[in-house]
Amino acid sequence: MERVVAEGKHLRLGRTPYRVKGVTYGHFAPRGDGALFPEPPQVERDLVGMAAQGFTTVRTYSVPPPDLLDTARSLGLRVLVGLRYPDWRMHAEASPRSHRQVRRDGGRAVHEALERLAGRPEVLAVSVCNEVPSDIVRLYGRSAVEDVLSGLVAAVHEGDPAMLATYTGYPTSEFLRVEAQDLMTFNVFLERAEQLAPYLRHLQRVSEDRPLVLTELGLAAEVHGDAEQARSLQMQLDLVDESGCAGATIFSWTDEWAVGTEPVVGWGFGLTRLDRSPRPSLEVASRWARRETRDLRASWPSMTVVVCAYNEERRLGACLDSLTRVDYPDLQVVVCDDGSTDRTLEIARRSPFEVLELPHGGLSAARNAGLAAARGELVAYLDADAACHPEWPYHLALAFEDPRVVVVGGPNLPWPDAGLVERAVALSPGNPVEVLVGDDRAEHVPGCNLAVRRSALEGIGGFDVGYTTAGDDVDVCWRLMDLGGQIGFSPAAQVHHHRRDTVRGYLRQQRGYGRAERMLSGQHRHRFNRLGGARWSGFVYGGPRILPALLRPVVYHGPMGSAPFQSELRDRSAAMSMWVSALLPVAVAVGLVTLPLGLVDAAFLVVPGVVAALLVAYATSVAAAARPAPRETSPVRLGVLVAFLHVAQPVARAWGRVRGRPLPAREAPDPAWTGRREDWLRALQGELSSHWCAVRPGLAHDTWDLQVTAGPLLRCRLRTAVRWEWDPVVRRSWSVSGVGLALLALAVVLVVVGSDLAAAVLGALLALTVLEAVALLRLTGHAVARTTADHARAS
Repeated sequence: MERVVAEGKHLRLGRTPYRVKGVTYGHFAPRGDGALFPEPPQVERDLVGMAAQGFTTVRTYSVPPPDLLDTARSLGLRVLVGLRYPDWRMHAEASPRSHRQVRRDGGRAVHEALERLAGRPEVLAVSVCNEVPSDIVRLYGRSAVEDVLSGLVAAVHEGDPAMLATYTGYPTSEFLRVEAQDLMTFNVFLERAEQLAPYLRHLQRVSEDRPLVLTELGLAAEVHGDAEQARSLQMQLDLVDESGCAGATIFSWTDEWAVGTEPVVGWGFGLTRLDRSPRPSLEVASRWARRETRDLRASWPSMTVVVCAYNEERRLGACLDSLTRVDYPDLQVVVCDDGSTDRTLEIARRSPFEVLELPHGGLSAARNAGLAAARGELVAYLDADAACHPEWPYHLALAFEDPRVVVVGGPNLPWPDAGLVERAVALSPGNPVEVLVGDDRAEHVPGCNLAVRRSALEGIGGFDVGYTTAGDDVDVCWRLMDLGGQIGFSPAAQVHHHRRDTVRGYLRQQRGYGRAERMLSGQHRHRFNRLGGARWSGFVYGGPRILPALLRPVVYHGPMGSAPFQSELRDRSAAMSMWVSALLPVAVAVGLVTLPLGLVDAAFLVVPGVVAALLVAYATSVAAAARPAPRETSPVRLGVLVAFLHVAQPVARAWGRVRGRPLPAREAPDPAWTGRREDWLRALQGELSSHWCAVRPGLAHDTWDLQVTAGPLLRCRLRTAVRWEWDPVVRRSWSVSGVGLALLALAVVLVVVGSDLAAAVLGALLALTVLEAVALLRLTGHAVARTTADHARAS
């Protein structure tokens, strides 16, 4: 019997995807030997019944006795085991002593559980704790609770390195981050599809690159009735599969369950009653347990997968092998060889797929050749050094069911057996990753895992062949967004994608990305800041985080931590990464310029000394915060290498920007006005950017605002509203920038010390402030009037 392993957002058994299709079992009143389960004959009858209904998994809330494990193994069932010990809720006093006692009790429970469970392949995973409430977290502190849970997960891995470990959370404390867990498990009871569907998408993002399993869902039959239980369960299970979860365990197998020695009555969550007679919901659950992903829809849109390869003899075979395991109906695969000089073409021709032999013309030209040969309604692009999950096309297609979506992508995860350098690169900035603006919406998905409506891509003329190595995917995403399309993100549509496996190759790639950014800035001026970096309004999915303990996301969770379904609205670590990427090259340049001046006057050496100290401090913090995989063999070497790459990458990318040249701006297409405020705001942002204003959209809670700057001192926020059917109104508010405050502080210091420069500095500041205010008033007024007039004419 093989063990189930975690593989990105999915579970795998051998070479086959494994879906958790299960039920919960327990707690029960103690039986004769003290175990919280029925007597062995009843356990055997229950497990035989589960297997007969097609279930694959049983979730227990305490360590099961040997008879249950043996029966599960003989039937091919897996067991998701929960631990039972006195956690924080069992202590009357919230004190450090209680916290230490929870740590000891939890560690003892892990040790005793592994004495029975270690090495048993029928054990799917061990859950080290179940549902720590948010008010308990508030009492003991988020970091303290996370530290204990992470330590228990590490103890599971230490006792059995092959055992999967998890913590089972629920909505009120979804913000807990437990390091090194192999999968994310959540208990979720939402009875309305309009609530459950978006929350599952949110949990998929919260779980990052780990499988998501719902370990409790269902409805109480004795409260709502048998028919409503069956209807609700059908809805919940459909959404579990459509959202790409790795599975679920239904609460529960039977109405028989107890708290301590007292039976729980009057709810009736069971698929079977106390006497094990079936409810109508059991038939619903049984159909779901036997259902494959392709059974979610009666028909699927036709799809073409395009693989572009240039000198990829090392990795193309694994890519094409992954596509042979896809059973998507009406699937066409086209391999475009971009004039390779190695054995790439020979390997491609040995596959069962169509092969185009092309002269070497660059990545964009090869992608366009694949588009020309495509017959599918959807065209999916997969890099030759990537491998897709067998269900990858299904999850891409599901995301296109929203007619507003024109592009869809999914996560591209590091290769599981990558070497040290490749693992370090995966934890470093600059990789081709998704930039999300919501749980299932993005403003960019990388070309290694990108699908597009063929009609939409043909409508903009395909990929721009001016981008020969990078940037073409960003250009396509932005052009389609500017035309009113949306970019979808499907967490389950995963591929494994090789990162660069040498430091030199990685830095060369970053220089190329810098040149591509410079090229893009000529055609998408409003999407770049004054330092040449792309200005993203979203956040990087699953990207590396710096100083996570100090710069963790801000959680808005209601008074006293009581509100469910929180969202993390401000990721300060991601913002810090952006600022470091922008300012680190400037600091290095200043240090290098002032270093030779130290030969003239030793005082000048202070500047490069400060720069060097800051770089060392930054590198040290990155090395300490690097999050290796649960079973990393060289954590110290990995941390040092990650720290070096975090310092070197922004410099290499900035050098590429300096050496690059912007592509000429395209003629702006006529706006396809749809009457939405998003169209007007997008056009307003473009109009302001065309006059060299720096424009930044609002965050999630102020999406109808724009922040505009035309100089270093002032910020003008445009707050917008719409009167009547369409009559936009704009109100300006003003604030002083950080640079302005610093200069004002300098002027105040000069006044206090009585410097002769004080009057001159204050006068210059006043004059510059007035000039900026006048310029912003004129520019924003002109842009608002012109954009509103264009919209009125088009409407």
